[in-house]
Amino acid sequence: MRKFVLLLAMLLLAVPVLAQDPVATPEPMPMDSGMMVEGTPMVAVSDQVSLDGTVVIDEIFSNGPGWIVIHTDNGGAPGPVAGMTLLAPGVNANVTVKLYGEGMADPTPTLFAMLHVDDGAAGVYEFGTVEGADGPVSVDGAVVTPAFAFSSIYGWDQFIGTDNLLTIASVTIGTPGFLVIHSGDPATFGPVLANVALAAGTTNDVMVEVPAEGRTEVLWPMLHVDTGAAGVYEFGTVEGADGPVVVGGAVATTAIYTVPNMRVASQIVLMGDNAPAGMMMNDMGTGVMAASVLSQGPGFLVIHSDNGGSPGPVLGFAPVSDGLNRDVFVEISGEITPVVFPMLHVDTGAVGTYEFGTVEGADGPVRVFDAVLTFPINIAPSITFEDQPLAVHEDNVPHLHIDEVLIDAHGWLVIHSSADGAPGPVINQIALMPGLTRNIMIEVDAELAGAQVFPMLHYDTGVPGVYEFGMVEGADAPVFFNEAVVVAPLAILPPQ
Repeated sequence: MRKFVLLLAMLLLAVPVLAQDPVATPEPMPMDSGMMVEGTPMVAVSDQVSLDGTVVIDEIFSNGPGWIVIHTDNGGAPGPVAGMTLLAPGVNANVTVKLYGEGMADPTPTLFAMLHVDDGAAGVYEFGTVEGADGPVSVDGAVVTPAFAFSSIYGWDQFIGTDNLLTIASVTIGTPGFLVIHSGDPATFGPVLANVALAAGTTNDVMVEVPAEGRTEVLWPMLHVDTGAAGVYEFGTVEGADGPVVVGGAVATTAIYTVPNMRVASQIVLMGDNAPAGMMMNDMGTGVMAASVLSQGPGFLVIHSDNGGSPGPVLGFAPVSDGLNRDVFVEISGEITPVVFPMLHVDTGAVGTYEFGTVEGADGPVRVFDAVLTFPINIAPSITFEDQPLAVHEDNVPHLHIDEVLIDAHGWLVIHSSADGAPGPVINQIALMPGLTRNIMIEVDAELAGAQVFPMLHYDTGVPGVYEFGMVEGADAPVFFNEAVVVAPLAILPPQ
């Protein structure tokens, strides 16, 4: 099955995934406080497992600029704040909220997603600090704050020392259970190596001794419940006991690298040609942010341009120290392409001076799993997907899966039918927050979809949260990049 990245009309780029890259949560732009949209405020959120320190809210409707605030559980009622993010007026779909931030409370196995207005200083959450500002939204006298179940493994890549200890920063589970460490490779997990018992709730700095025998360079921590003899891990030896935590068909597990690795997600660096007025880049300058870099000794995070699907000339670099480096920013310049290649290099020449290509043998690329440690990311408005059969879920409605969408303003992912091999009438659309959205499931009519559809990006430039392209002149136009619409064909494959 092929994977595509949409950057230019009809331009497709294959994307090999050579390393994991957790979501870098973007902050939506502050909205004009005068914007208002008619509708009933609501929040829809599903039970979920988090493997990257975030939660995802399925859909939110806000009458004006607002906040979605994640509260911990305080005896069945909303307690301290665990995270928050800004909302646009109207529909906000697949909203990612970063937890574990500075000053935020540790998450609990039950969380509350509370809708607030943003009626104080625009883009500044002031509820509880400024009298009357940014209060909760109520409908029929009840605060809009649905509860949802939450489990989490939150950890970072790390080298394992002579003590054989693997440390996971935070684990959340709703019942007593186990953190089970599996061997594995970058794609999947293997046999069990070790386990440690967990109390219900959140436990920080969970340390597990992982024996050297059988230990692989990629380890897979996994959450299991404790349903057999208390405190005794029996999965696989006692029928029905101590099974893994599964939510929405997904097992609660994630990959932790114990060899050099980079976690760099797609992110906006280049704006669309017709980006709405007033959109601004971040105040750090033009560059790429890595969530983390694990380096064996001092080195460099180097950003290469794209040269026909392979790393091209260097756009910029930043030094990294031995061990784990968090939030590494690389300023870039030159002929910046919409796809770039982060690459990890060692620092073996003059300390702190990047000399690869100018001094023989100095500062070469790091190799992991017999390959140079590099992979492509998108830095301009784009859509990533695979040709696929329609998926039918419990609601018996066909869906398409879109791997990721990157957009530089509030907008829409629009699924067009095919009209003689070109985009035709709209089948469905879903609202987008600025930044990166992953794992979008969008309903489609199988008959209208036929054998081909066209995912397309649009900006939301009319009434916020209302898709008006083709109905209101000039509203919600397609996103252009390099003078081409961000769109390409997706083949609907036969059922498997």
